[in-house]
Amino acid sequence: MWAPCGIPLVQGFDLFEFYRFMLAVLVGIYATGHLVTFIWRWQATTDGWLGSALLRRYIVVLLLRMRFRRFAYELFVIGGLLLTLGLLIRAHWY
Repeated sequence: MWAPCGIPLVQGFDLFEFYRFMLAVLVGIYATGHLVTFIWRWQATTDGWLGSALLRRYIVVLLLRMRFRRFAYELFVIGGLLLTLGLLIRAHWY
């Protein structure tokens, strides 16, 4: 069996599935690398400083005090984008 562009097709192999899997793997590795690099640099920056424990506690308190209403619009947009992605994936299956 041949594709319209002249490339032979392999039975049971979906190029989109392979692309989606490889994209997920590469994006996951990339995001993990950036997160580890950021944590490493932040730890190295605040490690020898006497106020590092106080700074870390302050950041944790700020993160815990974040309000939902401030970010409700952004969360709504993220939810809409996830819904659109889900609909596109479902449309691809059928």
